[in-house]
Amino acid sequence: MNLLRHAAAFSFIITLTAAGMLRAENNVTFLDKELIKKLSHGIYEVVTPKLESEKIEYDRKLPFDKLDFKERNEKYYSIGTAFFISDKELMTAGHVFSPMHFTLQKNYFIRDSEGKVYPVGAIRSYSTVRDMLVFDLQQYPSEITPLNYSRKVPEIGDTVFSAGNALGEGISYRAGQVASFTDEHEYGLWKNIRFSSPASPGNSGGPLLTVAGEVAGVIVQRANTGENYNIAVPIAEAANLAHDKAEFQLRNVTVELAGTDETAVKDWIFSLPLPAPLADVAEKSQNALDEFYKKLSNELTEKVKDKNFPQGERFRHMLRNQQIAQGFAALVPNTDFQKWDMIGYSMDKLPISAEQNVWRGESLHFALQALIEKAPKTPLKTFLDSPKLLMDTLLKAVPYYRYVGKEKVRIISFGEPDQRSAWTDRLGRKWSYYLWFSPHNNTFLTMHCLPHPKGSLCNVTAKSASSLKLNYFDILKESTDEMSVGYEGDVDDWTEYLALGEHYLPAFFKNAAIAKDGDGSNLKVQLKNFRFAFSNPKISGKSSVHLHLGYANDQLLAEDLVLFELFPQKGSPAEYTIWPLFEASPFSQESYAANWGEAASGAGEYSGKVMDKDDRRVIQHIAPQTKKTLTAFDGKKIERIFAVGCAYKTGTDETSGIEQDCQHFLQAIQFN
Repeated sequence: MNLLRHAAAFSFIITLTAAGMLRAENNVTFLDKELIKKLSHGIYEVVTPKLESEKIEYDRKLPFDKLDFKERNEKYYSIGTAFFISDKELMTAGHVFSPMHFTLQKNYFIRDSEGKVYPVGAIRSYSTVRDMLVFDLQQYPSEITPLNYSRKVPEIGDTVFSAGNALGEGISYRAGQVASFTDEHEYGLWKNIRFSSPASPGNSGGPLLTVAGEVAGVIVQRANTGENYNIAVPIAEAANLAHDKAEFQLRNVTVELAGTDETAVKDWIFSLPLPAPLADVAEKSQNALDEFYKKLSNELTEKVKDKNFPQGERFRHMLRNQQIAQGFAALVPNTDFQKWDMIGYSMDKLPISAEQNVWRGESLHFALQALIEKAPKTPLKTFLDSPKLLMDTLLKAVPYYRYVGKEKVRIISFGEPDQRSAWTDRLGRKWSYYLWFSPHNNTFLTMHCLPHPKGSLCNVTAKSASSLKLNYFDILKESTDEMSVGYEGDVDDWTEYLALGEHYLPAFFKNAAIAKDGDGSNLKVQLKNFRFAFSNPKISGKSSVHLHLGYANDQLLAEDLVLFELFPQKGSPAEYTIWPLFEASPFSQESYAANWGEAASGAGEYSGKVMDKDDRRVIQHIAPQTKKTLTAFDGKKIERIFAVGCAYKTGTDETSGIEQDCQHFLQAIQFN
């Protein structure tokens, strides 16, 4: 019944050619099965092994038994198609191997219809512009049928066949027509063949065949819509491949500065002598592209340096009124560098035990930021020196899954990192970097961390392996210069943290101390700008100290204090604070200019009088002896003065005698 309706819809005479090479039924033309048998010795799948990591641990056995028969028994990923063009050489689409992009896959094979594989050898010709690649093998099938190139340029309406590894299900042949010819989209050097034969993932690199079984083109692109209008490069372009070199050309490679309109755009042109092993071509081209991205990034940085971080005028003025953040905050300019923001996010507490937490927050440039607390009995240094322990702890609070069919299985450990590095940023902070590969899905996971009084403060991200060599590491390192940090911890945490020494601590904490002194209710603090020994009956090793750091106004790049906070009793709003104030700039908001005016004169909120704010009683003093004129790196003069504040919860016993208590704190401080 269906056949009759189809025949009625398409008026077509069923014929068989004299050569016996094709037949047509119901307006669909088919290759003769004898020709297909012959072609089967010339067209092969391109496959790469499925990878597994012995280091990755899961919370249960991976349920491969739930997968379909083929998927659970398949040992390879089918990534494309290739065909013999001589007894020793095969052709495919260049993007099937895409050697200039990093991948965890290192071994490639062709596979025949019986499932036997043959390892890929050397690259003989390659062009990114034409998306054509010619290679040889380390071992060859016993029977090979090289395909012939069609000498006739196809015409619109000609019957053609997409031959290839459609959807990883082996080589298939599907009929269609030449629909049109379209300009090669980068340079217009030739006319591509647009055809209606179905092409699925895996068809890339396969031949577009004529009714005679000859190659009319190489399939390089399939339609992204439901319509079968796919692209093949005419086989005549194979004659324009260089036979002694690999030619790489990427048009309009772009780097940009986040938040701005500034970009740098250039074409990448690179070549390598051939023949050469695929691994060598991959390594050299990836390194060359990586260096190109570095150079392009440096050119953009140089282009905007006078208005960008760290010396741009508007950036320097922003430093007079810096924001505080929990964890990391990222610097971001607006489109024309006229306004700068410090973007930070609050962090959510994720308990993993009664005594240990992970604090998770959003991140502007990474997947997330996390404060990973150490276990109470684990020494801080041991925790910081154990990247596996760091990641395992994070995974207890922030789940990471592997999908197997319709099920997801939780990963509980990635093992020891595959790569690690360390650097000191331009503000004198000591970063540790760890990378774990996830071979089963060709991705990687990284964290770069700073020591923290409670453990380790990290930015975490997961990306496709292909992004690893595109100047990824240098960009990541440079981004750390453009982050401010807020530290929080108990007094006991700070004592252990500051005992770590120069190998771990930022330059700001040189000679710093935060520790109980004497009977335990006396706190000793020594920082770059001040020191004090302050006694309060509620002070203990569990009292909380917050230090919010930002950028120094008087140096091109250095950390400096934005806000010091002491909470004698954790969870109580009662606190003691110390912070610097800087004179307003011509670009400051009116509210800040008014605030500076009050601070400079010791009036208003800085009069030392008790003020009621929400549920707290607040006293703020100016320390007049700290008023100082700073000279910035560019010679500009900036007035600075320190303020001291005390806050108490209203309606409690602690509000009695608060003026004397705050005066006691103020008098305890010795400013440097």
